[in-house]
Amino acid sequence: MAHWDRGLQDRLNFLWIACYVGSAILGVRLLHIQVIRNVYYARVAESNRTQIIHQSAPRGIITDRRGRVIVTSKPAFSLIYLPGETQDASRIAGLAKSLAKELREDSESLHEKLKEAHEEEAAIHLAENLPLKTMFKLSELKTIYPGVDLIVEARRYYPNGATAGHLLGYMGRMDKRSWRRLRAKGYRKDSWIGKTGLESKYERQLRGVDGESRMEVDAQGHLKRKIGESLWSPGANLHLTLDLEMQKAAEEGLRASPSGMGGVVVLDPRNGAILALASTPDYDPNLFLLSGNERPKDYLKNLPEFNRAIQGTYSPGSTFKMLVGVAMLESGVKPDEKVYCSGKFRLGRRSFACLKKTGHGPTDWMRGITQSCNVYFYTMGLRAKGANIERFSKMFGFGKKTGSGLKGEKGGNLFGPEARKSKKKGWYEGDTVNLSIGQGELLVTPIQMAVYAAALANRGTLWRPYVVSKIVYSDGTEEPAEKAEKAGVLDVSDDTWDLISKGMRSVVTNGTGRRVNIPGIDVRGKTGTAQNPLGEDHAWFVAFAGREGEEPSLALAVLVQFGGHGSSAAGPIARRIIETAFAPREDL
Repeated sequence: MAHWDRGLQDRLNFLWIACYVGSAILGVRLLHIQVIRNVYYARVAESNRTQIIHQSAPRGIITDRRGRVIVTSKPAFSLIYLPGETQDASRIAGLAKSLAKELREDSESLHEKLKEAHEEEAAIHLAENLPLKTMFKLSELKTIYPGVDLIVEARRYYPNGATAGHLLGYMGRMDKRSWRRLRAKGYRKDSWIGKTGLESKYERQLRGVDGESRMEVDAQGHLKRKIGESLWSPGANLHLTLDLEMQKAAEEGLRASPSGMGGVVVLDPRNGAILALASTPDYDPNLFLLSGNERPKDYLKNLPEFNRAIQGTYSPGSTFKMLVGVAMLESGVKPDEKVYCSGKFRLGRRSFACLKKTGHGPTDWMRGITQSCNVYFYTMGLRAKGANIERFSKMFGFGKKTGSGLKGEKGGNLFGPEARKSKKKGWYEGDTVNLSIGQGELLVTPIQMAVYAAALANRGTLWRPYVVSKIVYSDGTEEPAEKAEKAGVLDVSDDTWDLISKGMRSVVTNGTGRRVNIPGIDVRGKTGTAQNPLGEDHAWFVAFAGREGEEPSLALAVLVQFGGHGSSAAGPIARRIIETAFAPREDL
């Protein structure tokens, strides 16, 4: 009996020991959970009942050279979805259809976004920049579908519509490739980024730091209260060299031209600063920020993204004659040597026509450039030789990009004996004749022609065009974005520069450019009509100008595609720009 009692007592003792050990383990575990990892589990618990709502920071403001706002941000309504703890497939499908009707979006793509939100257990943006009418309709859905809400965010805004649209570029939703590249830099899948133009080139500086609000939600996704937030920080501001009034004058002139198609570039010949850069047809960057029901139908299908100012390549026509003049004068041709123009020029069995069918009669340099006599330049071009004209073409920067850094810029096509040789083709005197009046295989862009006009204005310095003068960060610090930089200097005599300048002045006062003769302004320019085998000729006008007695402060190139004659199509646009540039203005 005693033996049995001792066995029972041992078992009871073992049971008590087991209980003590279990209690100790449980106590240690509770201590670990409640004290040691208290913060961690509190965060986990909180995350199960909170959602983070990201709020886009205002991008940096873009201003013109006088501080006038060209691009800014403004408050706008965004539609967000907060997934609840339970996922009702039929309810989600119903929400997608209801939203598709109001947003005029594809219901399937909305359905996928809603499912993704549940899978990732994260709030998502479904629509942004909503108009008031749509916002009021969507607010009714909040009472029907849990998780739907509207918030106010900063959205990009272009107050001048299409003005400088090609230069500024536009915003767009991040694609998969951009997401993979930028996710480590704090971008979200639904972030907006600059797609083209300055918006893209200066994406890093313009983008601010997004804010976020931590919101308590219930099991259905309804917002209960704000738990905490971190404020956004705005992006850096860009100050451009662009002159808003000159930009508008260029665009209005192009739109009113015979074809409504063309490009204009205006530079400061003293440093290469871009004062205006226009291309038509153009587009309004605001269209890319509209919600589906506000966007014009097929707006992307016919989007005129082609920037004729930097991407269009054309024969320069008679605007090239100043370069030929430099080549012939530097090769020893005397300005008073005369050529008889009968209206035709014969080279072997071929006949080349002059612009004036009855001819100009005895013609020297001044008469030749003033009246744009082709026969004079045919003759003197052969004297100067094609290789010499090609050499000066290179010196003026033709055949390569200007170095503007603008995405999509083309380099054109150099035409001359060396270029032909590189293609294993021969060069003939007939080619020199064509080159002497800016025809043949020679192709240039409006921005190249503006650099050319600026070099004529400053007597031989090629400046690299630039458009962003400085970047100003939200803390007030500044840094220069781009700076004046020489791309080359032409070794040409002062006598030659004098003759070129006097000839261009005569074109405006007595010749084909009389439409651009403005009282009180010293304008020197040249018209050009470039032959086009595909249709109507292209119209050119290049010029530089300054107040009388002062150095030139403006150089420009105007191209009207299919415009016909340079004097009637391109000249009036140049006049409008120059008058705007030198009009009295109040200090801003």
